[in-house]
Amino acid sequence: IFWPPRGSVERTTMIPASKPSRTTLLSILAICGTIAIYRHSSLHSTPDQHVMDAMTLASLPLHPSIEIPSIPSNHNTPRDHHLVPSASHRRLSVALPDGGCQITWPEKPAPGTAVTYAASYPGCGARMTWNLVEALTGLWTGDDWNNNGRGRDVVTVKTHYPQSNGILVDFDDDIKRAFVVVRNPLKSIPSFFNHIFEMRNHLPVHSQRAPVDEWVKWRDHYLDIEIDEYKKFMFYWMDRYTPENRLVITYEGLTDDLIGGEVTKSLARFLGEAEGVNPIAEESVPCVWGVVV
Repeated sequence: IFWPPRGSVERTTMIPASKPSRTTLLSILAICGTIAIYRHSSLHSTPDQHVMDAMTLASLPLHPSIEIPSIPSNHNTPRDHHLVPSASHRRLSVALPDGGCQITWPEKPAPGTAVTYAASYPGCGARMTWNLVEALTGLWTGDDWNNNGRGRDVVTVKTHYPQSNGILVDFDDDIKRAFVVVRNPLKSIPSFFNHIFEMRNHLPVHSQRAPVDEWVKWRDHYLDIEIDEYKKFMFYWMDRYTPENRLVITYEGLTDDLIGGEVTKSLARFLGEAEGVNPIAEESVPCVWGVVV
């Protein structure tokens, strides 16, 4: 079994064959996720809705006002751009000439702005995606537990539901669309455990990897449960929305140096289909991606 599936990114990761029972479960999970995506697609869905990619866990919060010069649109976008602070804050992330961008603090959406779910399994880059959405739209984002107190005054709501760490918000019935970020479970589940280890030991988020012996003990107790939860997560989001109201992207694709900017364009276009959301100009999306990711 290879990930991502054929038709997405031609970079593959083979599942090791050390433990047959667990390998079989992982293989079934990867197959089920792939089948679910294609089973629910329609003739009217676009190629971008089948992008399958995703990789590390996220950046720190962005500086409130950063100007970035133009980035060449040749897909091979470097990530070590020189950041030039702006002299004044702008209302939204701003497209500069020749594909440049200015990243500023996001703002409260206007009344009536449609909310989109940002669904991901733990370890699939939720924090990174949060920052990316705010940079693309210039609007607040929130989460299912309302940790930032923004409630429904957001452009997206991050959730891990139906995984046990996620819930549906009390205005769930009003949310008519979602984008879903998936990642190879061979990467996302260990990443999720790293987060658990940091929380247990009162360490900064995304600061270090857990010791191997700690991972092995946790894996032997909980891996089967997490595989089952990952499968339920995939089927829930594929069943809930029709293809025109759902975008599936992968963490591998968002973080890939060759296609990350293009995958981010598909996300920006999808966000822009919601009422009240006007993302940054498409030619500047690779610049935003280069800063955030």
